[in-house]
Amino acid sequence: MNPIRKRKIESEIVKSVANLILSGKVKDPRIEMVTVHRASISDDFSIAKIWVTAYCNDHGKNKLLRGLKNASGFIQSVVSRDLRLRVTPKFIFFWDEEYIKAFEVNQLIDSLPKMGE
Repeated sequence: MNPIRKRKIESEIVKSVANLILSGKVKDPRIEMVTVHRASISDDFSIAKIWVTAYCNDHGKNKLLRGLKNASGFIQSVVSRDLRLRVTPKFIFFWDEEYIKAFEVNQLIDSLPKMGE
């Protein structure tokens, strides 16, 4: 598979999933205040891994991931229709730990005293 085409499709999946959730078309009450960060699609288009975060505790994180898992069939069908893909990948949602760690590092850097103060 062409890596440029693959990146474009991954980017479009992120946009489409985010718009679908933000527009309120996903009716599950467990899915709210979600940020879709990135997606990775397998070379044969069978699986799309999607990383998300939200402002919540561990219990809320688990509820969110269960809600996304339950709604994944609906999300897959809408995204597939929007992107006009011949093969619809199976969506698997993950909590984006890398984003959380990067956010914490940025907070630590911001808390350091400025030079010259």
